Amino acid sequence: MSVTQSGKTAYQSQRYCPAEPLATYHTGRACYMKKTLLVAAMLAGGVTTAHAQSSVSIYGLIDLGLTYYSNAPKTGGGGARLLRMDSGIAQGSRIGFKGTEDLGGGMNAFFTLETGFGADDGSLGQGGLLFGRQSFVGLGSTQWGSLSVGRQYDFMANLGGQYAMGALSPAGSFGWGLHADAAHGAALNNHIYAGDRTNNSIKYNSAKFGGFSFGAMVGLGETAGNNNAGRTVSATGQYDNGPFSGALAYTDVKDSTVGFSTRIYGGGARYQIGAFTPFGVITQVKNTNTSAKATTYELGTVYALTPMWDLAAAYQFQKRNQGVGNAQALVATVDYKISKRTDLYVGAVYDRDKGYNAYPVFGGGIQSSTGNQTALRLGMRHRF
Repeated sequence: MSVTQSGKTAYQSQRYCPAEPLATYHTGRACYMKKTLLVAAMLAGGVTTAHAQSSVSIYGLIDLGLTYYSNAPKTGGGGARLLRMDSGIAQGSRIGFKGTEDLGGGMNAFFTLETGFGADDGSLGQGGLLFGRQSFVGLGSTQWGSLSVGRQYDFMANLGGQYAMGALSPAGSFGWGLHADAAHGAALNNHIYAGDRTNNSIKYNSAKFGGFSFGAMVGLGETAGNNNAGRTVSATGQYDNGPFSGALAYTDVKDSTVGFSTRIYGGGARYQIGAFTPFGVITQVKNTNTSAKATTYELGTVYALTPMWDLAAAYQFQKRNQGVGNAQALVATVDYKISKRTDLYVGAVYDRDKGYNAYPVFGGGIQSSTGNQTALRLGMRHRF
């Protein structure tokens, strides 16, 4: 026990009665120890409350692997085999920041900043934009939903993210080739892969009402004297009930100069039956200037073989008008989950295109020298 300069013990100088428990009072005043414990508890409580009301997290994903392509075009014409390292095939490599603040009364403020990069060479993705994947801020309510502004995905991406092979398995870009390249050069693009974003957008997502939810978005074209130029409008409706989930979506993208539209309609669903999760999605994309149209059908399933092994397969068929040949693709994956954050996978795709040279791997893939192409991949994905 310590001794003060006056010769009294510490507890005597603070008027503490040693015959009584620490939590008691003496001569009408709180004991020194009681005060110290009370202040410490209040400070600790304040810190805990602050952390519960506001949080910022850093997250990311790195996807790397070796990809083999058949019929890759070579200098001087013809095709040859190609083996290369690819980043972001299963999912785009990224790093992001998310934050929320509890405003009370069921309200919160939130933001997301997310940048994409090539893990194989360290380059920035999305044309070198700092936060090219997502960049938005908004307000949310447990009762009314959320409203956000910035660079955001349109609602066609919801279909791809929930009901297509490209997102429900590590197939990734192996499953997005037909969806994104119905006429080469993205002349027809159904936007269902999680890769199309809308700048200057205002987006509303409702809360769920008996399993139903809906959303609407407008992307401002910001052209003086012409509010329609470059404008994007998108909407969705979704229903979730136990093992079943289904949604419809619509997006209209106005050209920035001529004024025509790329109009996209789509619907998707999935249903979990034990270890099987069958899924399907149908989209139609049309260019109102040329009347070119493509309708894409996809049907597949994911099978949870064990808690560590997933198998998945899908068939895709695309029908085009104006005499352009149809296309089809077969996609399959095997996924081994080393942990909750890391997996190894094998993916394969075969694409046959009667209208164009095949292009089965969207986003960094190799267009074939013929109408047929096969790609095989061994990859590793790590989330943090």
